[in-house]
Amino acid sequence: MRRLAVTALVCLALGSSAAAAAPITKQNGSNPLFKDFTSICAVPGYLTFGFCSGNATTFADIAGRINAIQAKESRWNLGFTFTHLTPGATYRLWGNQAGATPVAGNISGFFPIATGVAEPDGSVRFSYQTGNPTNLGFDLNILDHPWSYNGVTLVTSYWSQQWIQVLNDDGTLHAASS
Repeated sequence: MRRLAVTALVCLALGSSAAAAAPITKQNGSNPLFKDFTSICAVPGYLTFGFCSGNATTFADIAGRINAIQAKESRWNLGFTFTHLTPGATYRLWGNQAGATPVAGNISGFFPIATGVAEPDGSVRFSYQTGNPTNLGFDLNILDHPWSYNGVTLVTSYWSQQWIQVLNDDGTLHAASS
């Protein structure tokens, strides 16, 4: 019985020291970093782009959300959820960290984050980890053909100039428009 009590105390002490050494989570994902991505069709200069067909409200029903979790110092885990997509269609999430005013037709600086297939409920999820979230913007593209690599942008934070910024010295993130 005494051996069991000593073992329990040792386990408790080890667990407490591990918890004390764990980095403090400054942002826990409960409040979204972004709640609204912009339809590419609503961005000035893109009314006739892709599948917009001159209608600024095309893709306005697609919802996008980014949750940010800072599990340790200088490391952010971003979780993306998009809804109201075509079930079974393939989507690619792109990032861009240029932080400059976008120029229509110039797609330099983009990098692929992940590719996924929309669930039967029309949702797709992605994750991305970064040590430098400053000026990150994103595009969600549909890969409309099996040979498509870039796809066609549906919703954006990059082209609407909504970029991630590090807020204050506590490391929390926020979305900023320039």
